[in-house]
Formats: sequence, C-alpha cells, structure tokens
Amino acid sequence: MADFEPLLDRMLAGLPDPNLMARQDAYDRARAALLNTVAENGGDERDSSSALDSLDAAIARVEARQPDEGADAGLSPPPEHSPSEHSPPPELLPPPELLPPPDLLPPESDAGLATAATSPPPVDERRRFAFNAAAGGAANLIKVGLQLLLLPVMARLLGPAEFGLYALALPTISFFTTLADGGLGASLAREKETETAVWSTAFWALLASCTLMAIVAIGGGFVLADVSGQPRLAGIMALLSLSFPLLALTALPSARLVRRGNLVVHSVADLVSTTIGASAAVGLALLGAGAWALAFQYVLGWSVTCLILNAAAFERPTFEFHLAALKPHAATGGSLIGSRLSELFGRQVENLLFGRVFGAANLGSYTFANQVSRFLCEAAGNPIWGALYSHALREDARSIEPLHATLSRLLASALFPVAALLAASAPQVFDVVLGSRWAPAAAIVQIVVPFYALNVVAAQCGALLLANGRSGSLFWALSGLSAGRIVAVAVGGFLAGPLGVAWGLGAANTAYAAAMFAAIGPVTGTRPWSLLSALLPCLAASTVAGVVCHTLIGLRPEGLAWTVASVGLGGVTFLAALMMLQGRRIIADAFAIRRVVFSRR
Repeated sequence: MADFEPLLDRMLAGLPDPNLMARQDAYDRARAALLNTVAENGGDERDSSSALDSLDAAIARVEARQPDEGADAGLSPPPEHSPSEHSPPPELLPPPELLPPPDLLPPESDAGLATAATSPPPVDERRRFAFNAAAGGAANLIKVGLQLLLLPVMARLLGPAEFGLYALALPTISFFTTLADGGLGASLAREKETETAVWSTAFWALLASCTLMAIVAIGGGFVLADVSGQPRLAGIMALLSLSFPLLALTALPSARLVRRGNLVVHSVADLVSTTIGASAAVGLALLGAGAWALAFQYVLGWSVTCLILNAAAFERPTFEFHLAALKPHAATGGSLIGSRLSELFGRQVENLLFGRVFGAANLGSYTFANQVSRFLCEAAGNPIWGALYSHALREDARSIEPLHATLSRLLASALFPVAALLAASAPQVFDVVLGSRWAPAAAIVQIVVPFYALNVVAAQCGALLLANGRSGSLFWALSGLSAGRIVAVAVGGFLAGPLGVAWGLGAANTAYAAAMFAAIGPVTGTRPWSLLSALLPCLAASTVAGVVCHTLIGLRPEGLAWTVASVGLGGVTFLAALMMLQGRRIIADAFAIRRVVFSRR
C-alpha cells in the first residue's frame, strides 16, 4: 500500500505559499495525477475510486496538522466521485483503506504523486493553452486593424474639436475604471467556483462600488463642464458612466472563464464588441452626433462584452454578503490597484515634467513615440500573458516554467527582430506615413522600441507571479519602472535632451526586466540567468538584422522601394542568423507546437 502522507507533505513543502487555496489546488492536481496513473496501468473505475478514497483520507490527516485547521478554515471537502465519472455503485466499493493492486499502482507512481504539482500538463491542457493564445492573438490582430482603419475615418468625420471634447471626459472615466473592480476581477480567477459565499459577496461588492463610481463620475461631469465651459461634457460623462455597472456585471463571468481556461470567449467578445462599436460610431458620426458617437461606442462595447461573457459563464449570485470572505483577495487586489495607480500617476508626472522642460510640441512627439512602441509590442504580448495566467491557475509554477521559458523565447523571436527593423527604418516609415513633422518621434522610436520589446517579454513573468499569489513583487517591479521613467525625464531631460530621456527610458525598462526575471526565481526555481541566456541568440540575430537593414537604407535613404527591400533583407538575415545560432531548438519547438495543436489525445 502506498503511504500518501509523506508524499503530500513533500508536495506542500514545495509550494511557495502553502495557504489554504494553494493547498486545495495542489490536492486537486494530486487527485488528477493519481487517476492518470491508475488509468495508464489498466485500472478500472473500482480501482480509481479506491485509490481516491485512500488519497482523500490522507489529505484529511495532512490538513488536520495545518495551522489553519482544514475544516475550521473552511476547507472544502474532497470532490464527490459521481458514478457518471469514475465511481462504481456504493455496494461494489472495496474497503476504503485498500489501494489498487501493486501492478496497477507501481512504485513509480509514488514519485509521480509527490511531484503532481510539477508534472507536465496533459496534452489537452497544452492544446487549450495554444488555442487560447492563438484566439487572443488573432482577435488582437483584427482589432488593431479595425482601430487603424477607424481612426482616420472618425478623425475626418468629427474634427479636432469633437475629439478634444471627448478627450476631456475620458481621463476621468479611465481613472475610475482603474479603481472600480478593486483588482477582484483578476484575483477571483484563483478562487474555486464552489465557494459561493466568496463569489456572491464579490458580486454585490462590485455592483455597489461600481454604482458609487458611476454616481461620482456623473457629479464630476457637471464640475468639469462648468470649469471647461463645455456644457455638453456633463451629458457625455453621464453616458460614459454607464460602463461602471456593466464592468461589475462582466467581472465575475470573466473570472470564471479565466479559471476554466476558456479565453476563446474573451477573444470573441473583444472582437464582436469592437466591430459593433466601431460600426455604431461611424453611423452616428455620419448623422452628426459628434463626440457622442465616441461615447456611445465606448458604452456599446462594454454592453456587448457583458452580454457575451454572461451568456457563456453566468451564475446566479446568492443573497450572501460576508466581507471577510474577500479577505484573501484583498492583498492581491490591493497590489493590482496599486500597480495601476502607480503606472497612471507615473505617466502623468512623466508627461508633465517632459512638457515643462521641452514644450508641448516635443511632448506630442514623445507621447506618440511611446504609444506606438508600447502598442506594437503589447499587441503581441497581451494574448500570451492572458493565456499563460489562465493556465498557471491550474498548474504548479514549477511545472509550467518550461512552457513559460519556451513562450518567452518564441515571443522574443517575434518581437526582437520587428523592433530592430523598425528602429532601423523608423525615419523613412514615419516620413512616408505621417510626414516630415513627425521626424522627432521617429528618432525616439528608434531608441525605445527595442526596450519595449524586452519589457513585454519580461512582463510574461507577471502572469506566474499573479497566479501564485506574488502580486506584491509585481507591484514593486511596476512601481520601480514608473519611478525610473520619472527619473529618466528629470535627469536625462536636463543633461541630454529628448533623446537622452529616451535612453533613460531604455535603462528603466532594462532594470524592470531584470527585476521580473529575478522575482520569478523563487516561484519557479529558475535562475534569472537561464531565462536571459535563452534570449541572447534572438537578441544577437535581431541586432545583426537591424545593422544590415540600417546599412542598406543608408545607401539610398530616400527610396521607399529600397526601404521595403532593406527591411525584407533584414528579416531574411535574422532568420539565417537565428538558424545558425539555435537551429535545433527552433526545429524542436516547431515539432512540439505541431504535436500540441494536432494531437488527437
């Protein structure tokens, strides 16, 4: 008979933070590992049920020794083994202390159970992750295309004055949106859906807080309208405030879908809401609605998203409200809110300082250069971050680290060469697309875009930190980045001009990346250098590609066709250099992806 208690003790000892939620997730993984072992060795439903009974008895004994005393702390009982799943009728069950015969539970299974939290995810889980990431990437790509098409159309239909009116309202709404969910949306994805008291309390708390935010924002609209001399601003703010109750109604279904690992619905909702909102905005603009068209687009987008997510994962809340039930989420939510506010405050101070030192025109170029660089990189990184976070909620950090390392390397293989080629060709690209007046922005992009690419690759560590209750590390890393950006403007601005500030931003992003790679070490057991070294071949190949592209463009800087050809040759150079440096690994990754996507298991 296998003795499960020592194995469970070793499994809990390997958890970064063995709190109640983390232990229950570990026990679930142990049950799944045991079922797989029995099935792989030819066991039937009787064997599976007997093994699970023995494991659950061991779990109860282990929990009795925990500081929070399992039952008293609200530990949920082990899942019932319904006859439809793997349990024979009760009268056919063997005594609970019996395990499957030794030939069905070999000695190797002990080690498998002890490392259940570190075993590779099954093929189905990897396929789910691949489809989540692919769906998010495809939706993001289409969304970006729609936005690029919509911007010039709306700019022509509305004009600067209507855009300016909308811009007066949006910062206030964005600020309250940052605070509205209290970070519960992301944190609740770590909570078991059987904990109805927690989910119901979260629903009523979010509904109350978001309604309050809406009332405050409506009142603020009247103040802004009076101060700015724009009477229409009050009505626009009132319309935009409807997004807060919609956010409350969306947060819980969104968290459920993340916990279930179904991000495809998120991607569909994002794409459908963007398409419907854009169509409505253009139609209203053609009818002369002005800034109201943009406000209606914003609220309609939230409405469509709310309908789709609730259709996929709505659960009727019970009439329960126990604020103490949300206490485990307070630290995570507080850290997330702190991170958002830190970034928001940091960018406001950064732009204020830059504008005072260099003037409004240079501030416009600086802001635009940062937005282009950040948007380009995050459009590729955000879908992977979301899929990785959802996956990490159901897997131990040490088991998911190989996937994280591979994804970081693949993301770098996509972002680093694009950043290098854009840095080499930015003056020509900006001149053709935007005109010569944006030349200062092109010069800043040449410096900052490679560092934004590094930032997004390092930010993938945040998915594992958040999923494993290390939101504090994420908060300090992001706060440090905000402080670094302010220092870059304050110091670089007085010493070296706008380009000096850009190099300072690069240094701040590099420090942030180093902090993220260091923070993930205690969670996954990975040394920071191992992650960084895996990125070096891609960095070297991208650098070579950028140098080749820049050199070729320098030969004929005025020719558009020559610029395009130079970028193409730079891309070919990158592929050739990368194959020389790590061709075997690329081939192995390609075969691994093929197995995951096309496996029938």
